[in-house]
Amino acid sequence: MKHLLIVWWVSMAIFGATQPGYCQKNKKKKKKKSLTAKVIVLKGNGTFKLGKPLKFSCQIKNNTYAPIRAVVYCNIAVLQPRRHLKTKTRHVLVPARKTIEVNFQYFASSPNFYLASCSLKNYTGWLSHAYMVLGYAINKQHSPLSKQVDFKKFWKTSLWRLRQVHPHFKVTKRKQLCTSQYNVYLVEMKSMGHVTVRGWYRVPTKGTKHPVILQLPSLGGSFFNVQSLKKRPLHGIPLDFAVLSLNIRGHGNSKDEINPQGNYFKFFTHLLKDPYKYVYRGALMDCIRAIDFLATRPELDHSRVAVEGASQGGALSLMTAALDKRVKLCAPDVPFLSDIPRLLKIVSNFRDEVKRYIKATPGMTWKKSRKNFSYFDTKNFAPYIKVPVLMSVGLQDLTCPPITCFATYNHIKAPKSYYVYPYGRHGGGGEVHRRRKFYWIRRQFGMLR
Repeated sequence: MKHLLIVWWVSMAIFGATQPGYCQKNKKKKKKKSLTAKVIVLKGNGTFKLGKPLKFSCQIKNNTYAPIRAVVYCNIAVLQPRRHLKTKTRHVLVPARKTIEVNFQYFASSPNFYLASCSLKNYTGWLSHAYMVLGYAINKQHSPLSKQVDFKKFWKTSLWRLRQVHPHFKVTKRKQLCTSQYNVYLVEMKSMGHVTVRGWYRVPTKGTKHPVILQLPSLGGSFFNVQSLKKRPLHGIPLDFAVLSLNIRGHGNSKDEINPQGNYFKFFTHLLKDPYKYVYRGALMDCIRAIDFLATRPELDHSRVAVEGASQGGALSLMTAALDKRVKLCAPDVPFLSDIPRLLKIVSNFRDEVKRYIKATPGMTWKKSRKNFSYFDTKNFAPYIKVPVLMSVGLQDLTCPPITCFATYNHIKAPKSYYVYPYGRHGGGGEVHRRRKFYWIRRQFGMLR
């Protein structure tokens, strides 16, 4: 049944979502399958504790008006490195217009993430396939650190270089974006390499000493305004917080020096040949410069500074918390740049981009890319994080797979907690988690009444 695993990996979109649809007048409607399968967990979040079996069900729906006999093939495989472990079969009779559940369990031998796939077949051929990633003893999963001997020196030098650049903070009020509840400002500042970066700063009109959120962008994401959580439940910030939504270099209105022209896979490898010039060195210094800006604001409570973001923003939030003691809380979602060697083995789009870059860059090799990436791998920053962390992952995420996220999480020694969303892809826990995140931040900052 190994070919089913191959079909799955090829067919799933890299961002965990289908590609945009299109219209075609003469296109025939896809014939509805007689049986459809879905892998589900009946209890919990799809992760299982050490010593407990993986328990899941194949939910089979009969879409016809006649009973159907079929065989269910259940395959268990290690997610990475991909390795088939076991196949189980069940013979079923699915009544007309009914849904049944066929239960399976598997005793895993080691902490890891596993792929459970269920396929239906009868005399007419293959009927349906369904898949789900499951976690086993994920808090015990271990991925050795890969940092270079000069890791601390590299970042100490980077911070020193940043301090040599005068920030030239410029704050411009945007009256058209202001309301009776808050004021909005365009903030401009000089970062490492004298690159200008910008962001949107929102502060409540009433009161002083506000808690503040530094919001960091996903890869290719851009901030154009700062709206409330009520108006933008996926990305908004509650109105009782001040917030700086930062567009790092190459993003949003910070494309003066670097403009990816929409191809953010190339942003991922921009100047990778030299870690001192690699784009994420400057991008992380952009985040530190944003903290510098917040430190100048008298209306803020500098003992309540939190940093958050998703994907690339999640990675940068972890790195910023590791390098800057002024950060008091860190709340990354589906963090990118975690356990990068493994990430490249799983996610073909990023692996292919590194292949392209190596081929196009004289003197560049896979060995050198792994070494240079190690300076920017979030797991190597994890031991330096000293503030509380709340992380979230989507268990079915194929862009930032949870196996990479927990490689970082398990190296964090500070107080920490996480949410796993069993059916979540790269969107993680969506609106539900965003509400949970700000409840956690309020509790940590003593804002709950």
